[in-house]
Amino acid sequence: MRCVATFLCLASATRDAGAEPPPNIVFIFVDDQGYYDLGCYGATEVQTPRIDAMAAEGIRLTDYYAAAPICSPSRAGLLTGCYPRRVGNAIWVHRADSQSGIHPDELTLPELLKTGGYATACIGKWHLGFQEPFLPRNQGFDHYFGLLHNLDPVEVVYFEDEGGVPLLRNGEVVKRPADPAELTRLYTDEAISFIKQHRDGPFFLYLPHTMLHNPLGVSEAFKGSSNWGEYGDAIQELDFHVGRLLDSLQELGIAERTLVVYASDNGRGPGRTPEQKIRGRKLSTYEGGIRVPAIAWGPELGLQRNVESSAVVRAMDWYPTLATIAGIQVPEGRVIDGRDITPLLKGESRVVPPPGANRSLNASVPLRRRWDPPGEWAPIINRNEYNDAFFYHGSQGALAAVRWKNWKLYLNPSLELYDLATDPGETQLVRNRDITRKLRGMAILLQEEMRLDARPAGQAPAPRREDGRTAIPQETLAGLDAKLGVTYARYGDRELQMDVYRPKQAWGSLPAVVCIHGGGWANGKRASHEKVAQGLASRGYVAATISYRLSGEAPFPAAIHDCKAAVRFLRAHAKEYGIDAEKMGAIGLSAGGHLTALLATSAGVRELEGDGGNPSFSSAIQAAVPMGAQTDLLSDRTREVSSLDDRGRIWRQFLGGSQEQRADTYRLASPLHHLDREDAPCWFIAGETDDPSTHADAFRQRMKELGVRTDLSIIQDAPHAFLGKQVWFDQMIETADAFFRQTLK
Repeated sequence: MRCVATFLCLASATRDAGAEPPPNIVFIFVDDQGYYDLGCYGATEVQTPRIDAMAAEGIRLTDYYAAAPICSPSRAGLLTGCYPRRVGNAIWVHRADSQSGIHPDELTLPELLKTGGYATACIGKWHLGFQEPFLPRNQGFDHYFGLLHNLDPVEVVYFEDEGGVPLLRNGEVVKRPADPAELTRLYTDEAISFIKQHRDGPFFLYLPHTMLHNPLGVSEAFKGSSNWGEYGDAIQELDFHVGRLLDSLQELGIAERTLVVYASDNGRGPGRTPEQKIRGRKLSTYEGGIRVPAIAWGPELGLQRNVESSAVVRAMDWYPTLATIAGIQVPEGRVIDGRDITPLLKGESRVVPPPGANRSLNASVPLRRRWDPPGEWAPIINRNEYNDAFFYHGSQGALAAVRWKNWKLYLNPSLELYDLATDPGETQLVRNRDITRKLRGMAILLQEEMRLDARPAGQAPAPRREDGRTAIPQETLAGLDAKLGVTYARYGDRELQMDVYRPKQAWGSLPAVVCIHGGGWANGKRASHEKVAQGLASRGYVAATISYRLSGEAPFPAAIHDCKAAVRFLRAHAKEYGIDAEKMGAIGLSAGGHLTALLATSAGVRELEGDGGNPSFSSAIQAAVPMGAQTDLLSDRTREVSSLDDRGRIWRQFLGGSQEQRADTYRLASPLHHLDREDAPCWFIAGETDDPSTHADAFRQRMKELGVRTDLSIIQDAPHAFLGKQVWFDQMIETADAFFRQTLK
């Protein structure tokens, strides 16, 4: 198991108490708009007065680069502040059958802004993963409206049997199939509604339009309105609705405290006149595939007016820049590739200042990137040059070229150097041995940096047959680190062990979950919950399945002593295992479910703490998922069962007699008896055909009275022992992950 340094996941706002609220942020992200395809960038075939006015009242970036020349990687780069390759999302696009997306451990831009009190919305095309962990509302957005997919034939085919691609609002289908001709208007309507609801701010509105991606959609009012066919018509409709949004900001009196950014996610095609030199199309790393329009508007916030900047700016730069504008510091330890360009936007500098100058709140963030060049490159490349370079990655994810200042070097199949200042069309090779060597060295340094520091994409389990036995796919297991047979407690010569699982290359400190097996307190072993631990670990937790003393060896309270010792051990070794010691959970089935509920409710109960080691650490947990659990050991049912010859044997062995004989012991072992308002939230899971006592009705009612979060999920058709069937196991993991994500992350 690799050591992982502690990482603080929450950013700290730097604003003084009583200061003005931070500005609102609107980010309009257009799909597939080429560099020359706005009036202010040279288009003559269309009229775009509202966007052109933004440029006239703001700053127009002439050398701005999308993170990638294709949709999904480009969006990943924008929302994480990283090259898509760093976060495992550099290759092609996420189709509807994709099992991957932005890893839940990444701190996305909306998640960062939420730490500063921002309301967040994503309205438009997502295209960043379609399994539950990767959906917008699990990646930092409070509200979502739009399409998770493209509408081109290779994606629509996945929805033919369902009636077409759905238009969604927070998981509910609004319309099916979505009509491309309506989307620009509907997105804008929804955006204006969100703005009105949050006019008091601050809010972050991410508006990734489906247009101008094929198939194009144009409403009747705009058909034939341009001199550029359907594509031009769609641009003019988009311009109109950008104007509607800007007008709404004015009407609500919040335009002066709102920053608006307009940018494209990748290029589309080459220039169309002799003056429009850029060549190349979407998917390519020629300038036409990745250099795109970008405008920042916020004159009342101090941004420059009517300024054209040729500074090289990358999509990843918005992450630290918008954080600075919001007054939020990017958390210590968070390594990203973006630079804080606030001084450039405000006219305090004509270029992006070096990070060591500390000219803005997040200026120093690039200094977190690895910098240890070997002797061959150290004399010819300095750190500021490296941080300012832009590394072009192709649509298949490979490094293709490097730009530094005006120089661009293609790497394959041979080294080709161009001077973009004099030759933006990349038509004349330049011979400059020193520059070629410098840029080639930068490429080699980046390759090494990414080899060592790239982080994994999120990976959801592949779908399986519903009638199959539970199995964890080999690709999932390959993504986990495991340390087996870790001794966590000693009682004389008796050692208790746990198996610890952690996602490989996971970033930062993760919540931990203790997995407690069932078996009537008399049988079972830690391998019984091995798959539970592996399934949770693959979703971003440190998961430990534990052995504990069974009742044939030591009666109650030995088992709960051991569970508490396991929690204390993990807290004591949090740095070693990359654990957030303040975020600990537990899960268990049957007898393990009872121990889970007891662990959640008995922190600090002296008789239940035991002497299993690490006494200076707390055994309290912050979330629990008891499954098939008994929580009221003083119930009439328990009294009856504990007195039966056969069925009551395990109760009597565990608790030293029947309920009537050992009422005080049953009370001490009863989670319901210990409940108070300081206890951890508990989400119960039970099989539909299991005994109703596993629903913990009295326990949950008491939790609600105390104001502690609780609920119950019933797995349809499932018996008491439901972990062995894949479809039931998957439902359990989804439910537990959703609950732990809300309570521990």
